[in-house]
Order: sequence, then C-alpha cells, then structure tokens
Amino acid sequence: MENSEYQLPKSNQTEEKSFFGVIIHSFFVIPAIIAVSAVILFSSINWLTREQLTAYDYLEQVRVGGMTKRWQAAFELSKILANPKLIPQEEKFQVQLKSAFENAKNDDVRVKQYLALAMAKTGNSAFLPTLSSGLNDANEDTLRTIIYALGMLKNKQAVVSLVPYLTHANSRIRSITVAALGTLQDKETIPLLKHMLQDSEPNVQWGAALALANLQDSTGKAVIKNLLSRDYLAQYKEVDSLEQTQILLEAINASAMIDDEQLKEILTLLSKNDTSMRVRSLCLTILNKTKV
Repeated sequence: MENSEYQLPKSNQTEEKSFFGVIIHSFFVIPAIIAVSAVILFSSINWLTREQLTAYDYLEQVRVGGMTKRWQAAFELSKILANPKLIPQEEKFQVQLKSAFENAKNDDVRVKQYLALAMAKTGNSAFLPTLSSGLNDANEDTLRTIIYALGMLKNKQAVVSLVPYLTHANSRIRSITVAALGTLQDKETIPLLKHMLQDSEPNVQWGAALALANLQDSTGKAVIKNLLSRDYLAQYKEVDSLEQTQILLEAINASAMIDDEQLKEILTLLSKNDTSMRVRSLCLTILNKTKV
C-alpha cells in the first residue's frame, strides 16, 4: 500500500459471514443505523406533534423524561436540526447537547444514537471531539451511528478517529467507515481506500470504489463497472430491484467524476436501455455535461 499520513492498524480478528441484507442498506439505501425499527412505531404514534417544541425543549425531555420519552425526544431533536433555521447558535446549546450525549451511557441505546445524529446535523465541528470520544465505549450499533455522524460533519480532522475501524472484525463497521471517509473528501485517505478494494466483503469494496471515484481516483473503475450492471447486482439475492436502481444511481454519479471512455460507453447504453427512467435520465444528464 502507498505511504500515507494515516496507516492501517494491524488486526488479527477473523472475518464474519456475509450479511448483505444489512450492509447494503448501510451504504446505498438508508443507513441501517437510522432505520431503527422503533422509528416506524414512533411515526404511527404521532406524539408531540401538537406542540411546536424547540431544540431546548427536546433536550430537557432527554434529560428528565421517562425511558420511552427520552429516546423519542432525541429522535425529534435529530429531525428538527435538519432545518438550519432551527439550530440554536448559542454555546449553551452545544454544552447541553454534549452533556446529554455523554450522560446517555447507561440509557436506552437509541438516545445516544439519535443525539449523535443530532450533533452531526448541526454541521458544527465543535461536536467532533465529543463524537470521537464516544467511539471508545460504544456497542456496535451505536458505533456505526457515531462513525456515520462523524462523516456527516465533513471535517477532515475526523479521519484519525475513523481509520482504526477500517480493520474492524465486523464488516458492517468497515462498510460504514469507508462510507464516512468517502464523505470527508481527504486525498490523504486514497491509499487506505485503495487497500479496502481488497476487502473480503464486496459491499466494502463497492464503498471504497465510489469513495475513490469521488476523489477523482479511478483505481476502483473495475468495481464501478460491475455496479453499473444489473446482471452483476442480480447475483446478490438480497438486493431487490429498487436497491439495484439506487446502487446504479450511486455508480453513475461516481462515473461522472472519472474521465473514462469505457464508463461513458456503459452510461450511453444505460441511457437507452435501462428499465428505470431515473437511471436513464441521470445518464443523459451526465453524458451531456461531458460533451465537448
């Protein structure tokens, strides 16, 4: 592997069996860390919708609410912070949110997971140290959430905290780590991402190839070619037609970052023949942009 500021730590842990049904969602569809089954239940309950509560109100409920109410309040907080206009700018809010996250160690795991997402959605790098510290004592589900949240912050300083998880025994952890690194757009990670193309789990390879393409590195071109083929994706029975389409869209966008005639030829064929109008439309858009 090429020299890099960041080096992969050694790992003697054995690989787990393949579980595409989980990790495909973690990278291509809806991050598995967010798709907690309780969210579905929550949507049907429709609690708290009668009131216009603020971020501070939800934080207070996380602090003093009952067991069920705390994780629900954390979930609502992560939702409203997706709107930049609803993000409090006071340092007091940052302090309270950090404190709530750090004090959730013995709480329902969903509290910490949704608070991690809430911090990430602010886009405020002031939360980076808190999230990085949270990696140390997290269970695997919460670990995936925090890794994803660090990627959402899009601060390159998170790379140092994320790199050790590229050799985690759980391939779901490796997969979400590759995805997070891909969002950070740090060229120093290119050698590491190239190494992940050799991972035993195809889903990790896919994520590494897409991340490299977004860094305008064509090393993962062969993997991207596979992802542009429904015949190839059909080999994975856990990937349904809707997921195939989503993967194709990701691969098409990645192809746009690489100036490669062979990939353009594939996009041309897809623009004429694919069963999805979304796929055909995106191919045409990208091909038109690349015309001289």
